[in-house]
Amino acid sequence: MTRPAIGNSQYTVYKQQNTQKTYNQNPIIDGYFPKCKTYKEMAVARVNRTLCSILILFIMMSAVSYYFVTASEVTLNKYRKQTLTLNDENVELQNKLDYLKSYYNVDKAMQKKNLLHKAQNVIEVKESAVAAAPAKKALQKPTKKPFQWSIGY
Repeated sequence: MTRPAIGNSQYTVYKQQNTQKTYNQNPIIDGYFPKCKTYKEMAVARVNRTLCSILILFIMMSAVSYYFVTASEVTLNKYRKQTLTLNDENVELQNKLDYLKSYYNVDKAMQKKNLLHKAQNVIEVKESAVAAAPAKKALQKPTKKPFQWSIGY
């Protein structure tokens, strides 16, 4: 904005009509001076700053919580791998235990029956020149073929 020229006739008429406003229309210092902020603008700016700080706080909290979630997920994956390894070892050990139990049971049963014992006498038999008679087999009745069970589908 520029100040009107002093010799302008419209300005002089205006000056005479509004003598009270002459001071406001004819400032001493020329130039652009920004207006002061109103209370509404200051309140809006304060609310904006408050909301921005709350938003930044929430972003930081979510970043920290994301870090803890990923750390716990890594820990859970490590525990899962260890559990699977232990389960596989457990299956192998259970199979070995079952094998040993069955061997132990068979050994105990054999000891109770006393089927396996050392021979007290050794008998030596001389080789005979006569071959075993295959005629005996021919004289025997033919035996009935045993029924064979089939298991499965």
